[in-house]
Amino acid sequence: MIDSMAKQFEKPKGILGKLAGTIMYFENRKINKWSIRKLQVNRYDKILEIGFGPGYGIKTLMSNYRGIEVDGIDLSAKMKDEATKRNKEWIDTRKVHLTIGDVADFQPDHRYNKMISVNNYPLWDQPLTSLRHLFQLLKQGGRIVLTVQPREEGSTADTAKQLGERMSKDLLNAGFKNPEVSYLDVRPVLTVCVTAEKK
Repeated sequence: MIDSMAKQFEKPKGILGKLAGTIMYFENRKINKWSIRKLQVNRYDKILEIGFGPGYGIKTLMSNYRGIEVDGIDLSAKMKDEATKRNKEWIDTRKVHLTIGDVADFQPDHRYNKMISVNNYPLWDQPLTSLRHLFQLLKQGGRIVLTVQPREEGSTADTAKQLGERMSKDLLNAGFKNPEVSYLDVRPVLTVCVTAEKK
């Protein structure tokens, strides 16, 4: 059962998928708001969210910032359905676009000012390849925010710190500059956020 639920968080579907989506929605609320503040959103920004899940982050962005547009990419069709319901008004007015797929293969017809990913980076099959691809999709002067609350069994504050170091190194290897690591003390375990820029 635990293994089944763990898989649902990666690619939710069916009844367990709906439960996983609900859990993710409430658990991520505080983490999402904190991460969005780290984005430093400006009016008219084009923003990409990698791993949009049930769509709470997108809804928070669209409800709080005028003039922005948000694209989202996620592996799960179930999460796209959930996020579409939650953000229907902005999808209908073409301010939000949601895509199913792997970020490593994502080919939009424009570039972005900001990028954000919350509790998704450890699930990426090709983290360095994906980050290098995202670097190309980010405009000069753009900013990326990667946030993770470790969810593996036995995770501790040290796990979050190790993740922060790894994400910082990966961002540098992908071409990003000035990585900054910060932490949010939330239950059940410390959450880490790494920001970086394209100079």
